[in-house]
Formats: sequence, structure tokens, C-alpha cells
Amino acid sequence: MSVHQITIEQTAQVPRKVLFNLLADHENLNRFFHGQFSLVKAGTPETNGIGAVRQVSAGPFTYQEQIIDYKENEHLHYKVIQGGPVKEHGSWIQIQSLNAKQSRIHYRIMFSPKVEGTGWLIKFILEQELKKALQHIAKHGEKEWQS
Repeated sequence: MSVHQITIEQTAQVPRKVLFNLLADHENLNRFFHGQFSLVKAGTPETNGIGAVRQVSAGPFTYQEQIIDYKENEHLHYKVIQGGPVKEHGSWIQIQSLNAKQSRIHYRIMFSPKVEGTGWLIKFILEQELKKALQHIAKHGEKEWQS
């Protein structure tokens, strides 16, 4: 089965803590991503940390993602553990400080489709949605931080 990869970077005029808090707030991700998000299981030591499980309902798919690595204000690593059109899915989100007032989100996804031949379509849709979401997060973070 083929493996597909998506890598997107987004810069924002905010400290990395602002971006991390927006991306780690599982129950409010629907502000930026299409779909409904809910926290099914709290993580440790933070509610949104390692072991947290969120449920995502997007279009015809409902699936669960689990946080498998978490370092506050630095990175999140999660994987799909149930449902959805993909298998062997892993996502890595890193937030890098460029200076005191500027940060960059580095978002990488790797997956294999459950149905052979559909990977290109899943990749296209995910990439377009992710670009929009990260732009929205950057703008929201900048507006929130400057308030």
C-alpha cells in the first residue's frame, strides 16, 4: 500500500505559545478545521496531552485521533486510532520560534489509504483543508494576541 506525505508550513506574527494553545485545544479545533471535534478521553499531565483522544466527524467520516507525544509550546504528535479513510496515519505538529514575536507551524502528515488508488484524492483534500486551517489559525492568533 502506498504512503503519502503532506508537509505545510505557516508563519504567524505571534509567540509560539499562542499557536500551540490554539492547535492543542482539541474541543475548539472546529474554529479552524471543517468538522466537529470532541474530547473523548483526557490526556496526562495536561487534559490535551499524551493519551488524549479526540473524536472528529467530518463529512461522511467519523474517526478518533490519539495524542502520542506532547511537549507544551513545542510539538504535538497524533495518530488515527479508529475510523476514517486512512490507516497508518501519523501527524506531527511543531511550533518554532523565529524570534520573540514570530513563529512557524510545521505540520506533517503521513498516511496510507484504506482503499488502494484513493491516496491522491485524500492527499489533495487534506492538503487544501490544512492550508486554509493553518492560515486561519495564524490570523486568529495574531488578532487574539494583539488585542
